[in-house]
Amino acid sequence: MQTIHHRFKRAVIAAALVLPLAAHAADTLRPDVAKPLNAAQDLYRAHKYKDALTKIDQAAAVPGKTPYESTMIEQMRGAAAVAAGETGVAAQAYETLLSSGKLSGADEQRTSAALAGIYFQQKNYAQAAKVAQRYLKSGGSDPDMRTLLVQSYYLSNDCASVVSLLKPGIDAQVRAGHAPDESQLQLLGTCAQRVKDDATYRSTLEKLVAYHPKQSYWDDLFSAIRNKPGYSSKLDIDTYRLRRATGSLSTADDYMEMTQLAIVAGTTAEGKQVIDQGFTAGVLGRDAQADREKRLQALAAKRAQAPSDPANPVAPVDVGFNQVFAGQAKQGLAAMDAAIAKGGLDHPDQAQLHLGEAYYIAGDKARAVQTFRAVKGTDGSADLARLWVLVASK
Repeated sequence: MQTIHHRFKRAVIAAALVLPLAAHAADTLRPDVAKPLNAAQDLYRAHKYKDALTKIDQAAAVPGKTPYESTMIEQMRGAAAVAAGETGVAAQAYETLLSSGKLSGADEQRTSAALAGIYFQQKNYAQAAKVAQRYLKSGGSDPDMRTLLVQSYYLSNDCASVVSLLKPGIDAQVRAGHAPDESQLQLLGTCAQRVKDDATYRSTLEKLVAYHPKQSYWDDLFSAIRNKPGYSSKLDIDTYRLRRATGSLSTADDYMEMTQLAIVAGTTAEGKQVIDQGFTAGVLGRDAQADREKRLQALAAKRAQAPSDPANPVAPVDVGFNQVFAGQAKQGLAAMDAAIAKGGLDHPDQAQLHLGEAYYIAGDKARAVQTFRAVKGTDGSADLARLWVLVASK
């Protein structure tokens, strides 16, 4: 934030070096005003800013000033006060200029930008936002001012305004095929969460994992999906499948939990692969829970080799899914397609999600993306399918 303010400060100081003391014949300074202002400008250029302010005060004390003389006095006062570190004096000078109605175009934009930067430095974020809005409405296009406006809203706890200002621009960037800035996405996500805009919060996390993937963003997104009303806990295994596909399984608990969920789901070949991967990666078998982990590995291997249990039948879709994990992709995919085409499934969108995952595991990413895009469930399956599209499209 200090960087933003310093850019405004440099701009104001640079502008002061070229302030005209007479624009044209109708705009002239009387000698009583021109003499101290000329002296002030010389002192300013000599970096004697406080002495320059004293001379400006002398000019301001001249009675019967014209509007032009008053404008010139306040312009020079503002620039000298900024350079002297007298931000309160500078703010008053610029407020006077803006309320005079004498500024327009570039002069109004320059003065508004300077004043917004001053208020931001003073941590008067509500006023900084107000003046920054004026700058933008007057046609100003400096991206730093837009950043200052967003930060002012955030620092004054106006998260609703942050969301309304940031979201359209970020959405437009995505539509244009550009990666949004990570810090802006973080800010949008934080504010969306604070104002309980759950849809925006989840969509922002999706953008973060798409354009700036980190484990913490995946974790936050999975948590947000699980907390969504109507979420089906049967999809917990699918969040782990996404993490595995993105190389995000990292802890012993991750491997143990996913293995157990896979066994319960009927994809026992998957369960064996996961627990074996945990041992191969050196995550399992080396801690205080090593004996328990080895027992689960043995159980997973046994279940993967066991024939189907009539007492605990597995849905045809899951039977086919397990075949894909077991390396029988052609047979497994055919079985899944047939089961879905037959209909009568309790959770057709979950079955469609699993079919997409099966195509991905089999190496047919294009077919996987096509299948994921057909998932419309409100139980969390569509949310996970969108994430799979991101993964499979890479």
